[in-house]
Amino acid sequence: MNEGPFSRVEDYTNAFLGAFYLSLVTGLVVVWGIWGYAVALLICAALHGAIHHFGRKRAEAAAAWEARVAAAIARHHSRRDDRDV
Repeated sequence: MNEGPFSRVEDYTNAFLGAFYLSLVTGLVVVWGIWGYAVALLICAALHGAIHHFGRKRAEAAAAWEARVAAAIARHHSRRDDRDV
């Protein structure tokens, strides 16, 4: 089957995450050197909290989406059952 002029691209997610990790560690070492361990620890705690917050929001949004899809499918099946009777 011809997929057209576009082809699949390589997945660079792991390479990006590795580079981001190195940048984050480098930044935290610089912060630690300039302002001290306490500031670097506060930045880490804030990042940790933000990641968990956005993870919870994403999970809530996914659950709400699944509920809406399930409700739409149920409505579709009930309409189809009503027409068959």
